[in-house]
Amino acid sequence: MENNTAATNPYDEGNRIKTPLSTSPRELPDSELRERPRSRTVQSARDASRRYTAENKEREEQEAHPNRSKRRKPRKQPIRRRKKMGIGVVVAAIIGAIIVLLALLYWINRPVPVTINGEPAEVRIGSSLQDVAHEEHLGINPGNYVTVSGNVIRANQGYAFNAKVNGKQFTHDEIEEYRIEGTESIEFTDGDDIIEEYNSKTERLEPYLRMEGSGYSLQYVSQWARMGEKQYRTGKVSGETAEVVTVEPQDCIITCRDLFIEGDTKYVALTFDDGPSDVNTPQYLDILDRYGVKATFYNLGENTQTYQNIAREVLARGHQLCNHTMAHNQLTAVDNDTIRREIATSAEVIQNVTGLATTHLRPPYGDFTERSWLASGGTITASVRWTGDSQDWRYTGMTDSETITTIVNNSLLNIHSGSIILMHDGGGGGAQDVAALPKIIERLQAEGYKFVTISDLMRAAGDIPEEVCSGTGTMPQGNVWPSEIHPDDIAAAAKASAASSATTTTSETTSSSSDDSTGSTTSTYDTDDDATYYDDSYYDDTYATDADYL
Repeated sequence: MENNTAATNPYDEGNRIKTPLSTSPRELPDSELRERPRSRTVQSARDASRRYTAENKEREEQEAHPNRSKRRKPRKQPIRRRKKMGIGVVVAAIIGAIIVLLALLYWINRPVPVTINGEPAEVRIGSSLQDVAHEEHLGINPGNYVTVSGNVIRANQGYAFNAKVNGKQFTHDEIEEYRIEGTESIEFTDGDDIIEEYNSKTERLEPYLRMEGSGYSLQYVSQWARMGEKQYRTGKVSGETAEVVTVEPQDCIITCRDLFIEGDTKYVALTFDDGPSDVNTPQYLDILDRYGVKATFYNLGENTQTYQNIAREVLARGHQLCNHTMAHNQLTAVDNDTIRREIATSAEVIQNVTGLATTHLRPPYGDFTERSWLASGGTITASVRWTGDSQDWRYTGMTDSETITTIVNNSLLNIHSGSIILMHDGGGGGAQDVAALPKIIERLQAEGYKFVTISDLMRAAGDIPEEVCSGTGTMPQGNVWPSEIHPDDIAAAAKASAASSATTTTSETTSSSSDDSTGSTTSTYDTDDDATYYDDSYYDDTYATDADYL
């Protein structure tokens, strides 16, 4: 059967589906709009439209506001490309770093000059003393490891050496820490022993009182005492026991001397005892003022209490005021408690009346021994006697020319720079002193002497501690006052006493034989030449023996 149906051509104009060409996107469904991709041409057109609109808007704003500055778009910075570092530069940098490092290493380890045991040497800076001792082969011997008694447990197991750097002795800790700086002077010596570990018990050691020197007129504290320590040790390794003094006690030393002051200026000190007196002291003060002379007054506590205004006037006139005990008791004839009370009570009265805390003492009759010093308990720093005794007390009220001449000559006997003249404003003082005093001053001033206080006389000596010279010094904190006299001093006193007794016996026998014809006996008392114990009593005709001074 013949098919008359004609073949259909899809490209035939008559067979195409007619689709409006001007279909708007707004007429399409939203889902189709979202899914349909935009062509690049359309997007570019839209971008160009936006730019055109923006430029037109900007131009319109510029025309509307001609004074407004036009905004400029920032320029894009060109990208700079780093140049590659050449191999030569890298090599040069490495070589430079190596050179700097080597220089630094040399500087840190450079040799420096030192002196080792008196010989010049060079050692590396920063070296330890152990390194130096090892490298220099000094031949020093180490210490041993020993028991508490000093017996060797192991040889050469002690400290390797001792060292002194620039004159300073180093401890073992300092030796460990020290590093060489250069130019030091180092002295190496053999090492110390190391002691085994031990258990110990400590005991305090008391210092002694000692007297040194050979003078009469001045005694003073030249060294204060300190406590010492002793250990009783028991070794943990050896079991041995030993007594070891770990801190040596420091004795209190009383120096005895006379002052002989050298130099162009000649010094002398006038002193007055037993005041103040309402009769004599004011006259003495006027005489001293008239001649421009300064003096020292040794006041009794009881008189100071009675004549307070005169005591204060002594200080107001520029003179020195010191202690002469409370009631003029002879200190070598009383017990220790009385000695302390006589000194301390008088000092307290003087301070209450005048405000002066004096620690200078003139002992009554000049009697002040080693036992007296011990009993004083550290309340004084100096005991001042004299070199020239006017003996004015012998001539109370006598003003004839012969008596006055005698007093003047007594005062100036053996005068020298450093002399101390004794007179009285209380007790035996009086009209004879008022007459003699101007003559003494005139004679000495004519010879070029300068009158000074006891403190200034001591300062002129140049070697007495200021705490002593001032007359107001006290025992320093940390020091102690001893409770015993040194055994050597006791032995020396006993020996001197025996010699003195023998001399006295011989003198008495000789005198008795020579005076048989008259039926009288004369006793002569000689004294030992050691002025540490020698003490002359000027208020009677007898002399104390050396045994009385302990």
